[in-house]
Formats: sequence, C-alpha cells, structure tokens
Amino acid sequence: MTRVKVIYHIQKAIIITIVFVLAFAFLFPIFIVFTNSFMGAFEIDTRYTHLIRPGNWLFTQDSAYHFVRLTLIPDFVTLSQYASLLFGHPMYLVRFWNSLALTLPILIGQILISVPAAYAFEMSRFHLKEGVYLIYIIVMLMPLQVALVPNFLIADWLGLLDSRLAIILPGIVNPFGVFLMRQFLRNLPRDYIDAPQIDDAGSLTAFFCVIAPLFKTAVAALMMLTFVESWNLVEAPRLFLDVSQEPLSVYLAEMAIQNLYTIFAASLIYLLPCVLMFLFGQEHMVEGIQLSGIK
Repeated sequence: MTRVKVIYHIQKAIIITIVFVLAFAFLFPIFIVFTNSFMGAFEIDTRYTHLIRPGNWLFTQDSAYHFVRLTLIPDFVTLSQYASLLFGHPMYLVRFWNSLALTLPILIGQILISVPAAYAFEMSRFHLKEGVYLIYIIVMLMPLQVALVPNFLIADWLGLLDSRLAIILPGIVNPFGVFLMRQFLRNLPRDYIDAPQIDDAGSLTAFFCVIAPLFKTAVAALMMLTFVESWNLVEAPRLFLDVSQEPLSVYLAEMAIQNLYTIFAASLIYLLPCVLMFLFGQEHMVEGIQLSGIK
C-alpha cells in the first residue's frame, strides 16, 4: 500500500469518526427523551426533581439545588406518561391541533405562491426584476426577531391581532420559498423552458404542463423545511395570539414547569411529525436542495 493510500484511509477514518461523534451528539438527547418517556412518575420524581437541602457546607442556609440523575434506561418500563398525557391532559391535544392549524396553511400557501413567483421572476422581462429579487434576498437574510415589530404594527393596523392570520400571512409570503424555487429553476436545462415556446405554447400552458411537474423534488424540500420552521414557532405566537390559540411549541415550556411527569412523552410526540417527515422525505429533500444549487 502506497503512502498516498495510507493517508487517504487515515483521512477517511478521521472524517467518519467526526461524523459519528456529531451524529451521536445530536441523537443522544432524542434517545434520552425516547427512553425516559417510558419512565413512571415516581422514578422521574426521584431522578429529576430531588432537592439538595441546606445543611451541607457547600450551600448556604437559603439555598436549594436540583439534583439530576440522567438515566438512559428506566428501571420500570411503563406507558403511564402517554396514558396521562392523552387521556388526562386534553389541553395538550388542543395545542397540538393549534400547531397544525398554523403549520398546514403556511405550508400550502408557500407552495402555491413560491412556485409561480419563481417562474415569474425567471421568465419575466421586467427590467427591475433583479432589484426586486435582491430585496427578497435581503428580507430572507433578516432574522425573525427583526421582522416581529413591523409585522406587529401591520397586524394591528389590519385588525389581525389575536388571530392566526397574523402569523399565517407573513409565513405564506416568506421569501425563502421563492429563492429556493428560483434557484432550482435556474439549474434546469434551458431546453425544458424553451421547448414550449417553440410549440407556440403560452406562458401558463408552459408552466402547468412542463415546468410545474419538474418542481417535485424542490417542492418536497420546501415542504419539509417550511413545516419544521412553522412547527417550531415560539416568538410570533406569544406576541400575536391569544393564550387559547397558542401552539404546542409554546405550551411545552409551561408543561416543563407545571407537569414535569409527562414532559418526556409530550416532547416525543411533539418531535414525531418532524422526524417522520425527514425519514420518509429525506431523499427528496437532499435531491431538491442539490438540484437548487444551494451550498
């Protein structure tokens, strides 16, 4: 074996080790949540809510500290957390449907707007279109917290406060979807776009019959990225919505304080939709992002 091959195998082993360590670091909290969701209330109480009382020389007389015994496998496996959560806490299910009521309209609206808008940006002969598109990019790069104040003022002016529309409408016109779809369209062979024009097909006919079917993988990637972003909204719901309309992402923080004995099962069910989307659509998402040319 030559020296070049030895160096190659060493580099490959180092890369694999780093990837394995990073994967373990990301998956370990999910594994803890999964295994601890089968833990009973008594075991959670003894492992996660035990207080160290004053009397030890390390602490002052006014101090009390939580002592956590992180557990990989529970001593007694039980489904009591799931039973208590699903049958004894109806508010959790209400918040779950609140999350769906926010996420699904944003998801559908993003697809219906982003694909035609990207096609219009690419095919339009409007001489200022690149300037408008630059504004799209600038808005996309702005963090969500920067847009909260103008969104609040506009929602107040339109009378949309305490309404889901105050979150759904800005989510639908999120510029990231247009950016992703246009990048995908730019990387398509030009023959696909020019072929309908040779046959004297109109713009709408060319879009619906030729271009739109080609967006399948890019739309799948957009669906998954938009779903995860909308499902995990916290700041906007707390600012724009009434307490009864708050999604599950906000309610979980309250459960961690008020009802710790079901928090692991609640967190796992909260993670389940995002995990399932990535498991069943991972290939489409990777292919869609690769074809869009995003690095």
